[in-house]
Amino acid sequence: MILAKLIILVAEDNKFVANQYKIVLEKKGHTVITTQDGVECIKKYKEQLKKTEFDSLDESPFDLVLLDHNMPKKTGAKAAKEILAKNPKQKILFITGYQRWALEDETDDLVDKIVVLEKPFTLSQLERKVESLA
Repeated sequence: MILAKLIILVAEDNKFVANQYKIVLEKKGHTVITTQDGVECIKKYKEQLKKTEFDSLDESPFDLVLLDHNMPKKTGAKAAKEILAKNPKQKILFITGYQRWALEDETDDLVDKIVVLEKPFTLSQLERKVESLA
């Protein structure tokens, strides 16, 4: 099976964890852009929209946006809502240490729009989840 090479935007406040994601995903041939919080993630997303002259909701500036939930300045859920307001078709992988039911108040309106990966998980599980979204 030939896998697509993706452009992935990662928002993760833990630098070590973000670097691990970057290493494992780049080994698979993907391009990974990391950000440290939800605010920086939204900024990069908007920059990429402008840079690619994105003007169609049939395409996304990133193949996947990987968001940690618990980040300073702006949570992953808030960042996801902003991204989906700009582009409802954007694929988002939401990473959380909380069980899904514990996030219902914050993510209830996102249920059908995001994929959730609960911590703890292995880097191999992350790879498989990313590949399933390609």
